[in-house]
Amino acid sequence: MAPLAVDLAAWRLASGRPEGDQLVFPKRGGGLWRDHDWANWRRQVFGPLATTVGAPGMRPYDLRHAFCSLLIAEGLSVVEVARQAGHAPTMTLGTYAHVMADLDGSDRVSAEDAIRAAREAEVSGKCPSRRRAEAAQPPENPSVSGKPAFGLEPKTSSLQVKCSAN
Repeated sequence: MAPLAVDLAAWRLASGRPEGDQLVFPKRGGGLWRDHDWANWRRQVFGPLATTVGAPGMRPYDLRHAFCSLLIAEGLSVVEVARQAGHAPTMTLGTYAHVMADLDGSDRVSAEDAIRAAREAEVSGKCPSRRRAEAAQPPENPSVSGKPAFGLEPKTSSLQVKCSAN
């Protein structure tokens, strides 16, 4: 997707233009993240940032869920969404059936257009202010509650239906 490609290009420039075969997000000394690197990043960086933008309790996994939901809203088939997520189609159906039901009969929206619109709304002030977001009590949401998960593909313990052996 073009907006994400632009983000990655900017990240590569800010990272000193690493070679194309280098890791996108290596740990500080280089190399792959281990479980404790992931846990530290979640606690020290991601969690505080999520709270600052008005989404306390959000997990990195929720970004993956949002991405798959955008693909479904775009009209991709279950098989295509499963391939993007690295799931079996049955797991995709089990995890995202509620999204498909909510969008049933809705106009299709390009994921790129949805990302651009969200960014434009943020820049133009159409999104709630941080103060208002911080003052508001976050709604109960099963996708952002539950025990923390560790690893690059977090466990899905907060889902109402167990979807994998993860």
